[in-house]
Amino acid sequence: MTDGHKRHLMATLLAVEETSRQIEQVACEGRSPSSNQKLTPLDAASWAVFADSLRQMHNDLQACIRQLLPETQQHEEHREGLSVTLYWLSVLLLHLDEEIVEDLDPKKTVPKFGPLEPVEREALETTVAQMHRAVERMRQQVERLRRQGVQEEGRGTGKNK
Repeated sequence: MTDGHKRHLMATLLAVEETSRQIEQVACEGRSPSSNQKLTPLDAASWAVFADSLRQMHNDLQACIRQLLPETQQHEEHREGLSVTLYWLSVLLLHLDEEIVEDLDPKKTVPKFGPLEPVEREALETTVAQMHRAVERMRQQVERLRRQGVQEEGRGTGKNK
């Protein structure tokens, strides 16, 4: 099996896991995966059909991976260091700030959706500013953790496994 096939197989497992979480969110919690739109959740018996099928899909794919890629079991037990966690937090915070929060700014919404009343514009501008500050607090925490991790690694105690 080529490296491309191996990576694709592992990426498929991750995609199945993420999609399963989203399906459960919709079916059990009654929440849209793309917004906080409230939905009508399924009753327990209806959800059970989904839960059983999703669990079976996941188990079948894991069994296939164990058969075709037995070396991946040792990788499943390996935990990446704090620097990888902080990298992903940085990427997600960038996405949150530049693609989600920025998209709410009236400078972007008015050309797309039309004019706002002054009170609406002010409320959105205030909310966007507060959200940017929240993201900035999280970014500062990532940097504090990054500096702390570097200091601990320098003392030989920074390994996360």
